[in-house]
Amino acid sequence: MRVEGGRTVPPSAAQVGRWAETPGRVQDLPAPDRQGTASWPGSHPGPGPRSPAGAGRLAASGRVVGRGSVAARVRDALVLCKPRIVAMLVFSGIMAAVVAARGVPDLGRLLGFVLAGSLAAAGAAALNQYLDRDIDALMERTAARPLPAGRMKAVLALYLGVMLSAAGVAAGFVLLDARVGGVLLAGVAVYAGVYTLWLKRRTVWNIVIGGAAGSLMVLAGWRAQRPDLTPEGWLLLALLFLWTPSHFWPLSLALRDQYARAGIPMLPVLASRKAAVVLTVANTLLLVGVTLLPAAWGFYALPHTAVLTAAGAGFLALTLAMAGPAGPGRDRLAWWVYKASGPYLGVVLVTMAAAALRKAGMP
Repeated sequence: MRVEGGRTVPPSAAQVGRWAETPGRVQDLPAPDRQGTASWPGSHPGPGPRSPAGAGRLAASGRVVGRGSVAARVRDALVLCKPRIVAMLVFSGIMAAVVAARGVPDLGRLLGFVLAGSLAAAGAAALNQYLDRDIDALMERTAARPLPAGRMKAVLALYLGVMLSAAGVAAGFVLLDARVGGVLLAGVAVYAGVYTLWLKRRTVWNIVIGGAAGSLMVLAGWRAQRPDLTPEGWLLLALLFLWTPSHFWPLSLALRDQYARAGIPMLPVLASRKAAVVLTVANTLLLVGVTLLPAAWGFYALPHTAVLTAAGAGFLALTLAMAGPAGPGRDRLAWWVYKASGPYLGVVLVTMAAAALRKAGMP
């Protein structure tokens, strides 16, 4: 941004391109001004998901466009809570509970975890969207969300996030115990506070450190069944921590220009594409190695090791393919690596749970 004749002039398309292609400091990246009203070359006029500038003005003003039906409002509230991410986190916690119990977990405590974990994760997601509403308005991927699109008041999102988070943490303390409630509180604090409010806009390692939020949900599911951590418990924490960069770095490779425009210092924005791919491959190699470690102490039977070896080899090969020749296909491939990371995590967690059931004498 620069000022000419008393008015703010946005960066040119060439400048945005240089920011996206050249490694540099966070301060060098374009970002919305204090009112969130930055205008970008080529943006469509007026509010809406196809207009980052218009969405930025709506996100900053808190103005709501239209009332909408009750069903539409409920749908927007669900979108605010990121239900797919919540489902993935709670599923991870359930699988951790099965491994912790070395068989069928205590059903009452498992249901208590599902309720408390779902509420806490949904609240943290709503707080994340409330805090990120200005930069969400500058990315095509997120501009249609309820807050940047102007379909929900910011104060309502804040209220919903606080209430759901508080309800989830309280349910953890009341239905389970202080260990689980404390872990859920830490998870909300790490995701909404440490990651969203502090790290996301300040450091290239934002998503690496922020991956601790996923590990904490696994820890909550584990501690809902037993207080101590076995080697398998530590491995599950490491699994979620390492999976997060292998999930989000391909996404930021595919949407590099959008992250640069929003001023988010993701690894592919500040580093060269080659360096980002190399680090993603190295992280994925470590991730796959960690999933196979329990075979060393006999936790897996041969079929479990075979499944995890095949799944890990496939995911690693897909990640390696991102280093291919330049072209539009590379970005599409990075997007598919991002999409494939979720099913890969599911295969690993289900296989570990199946191994734990076998240890308990179940088929």
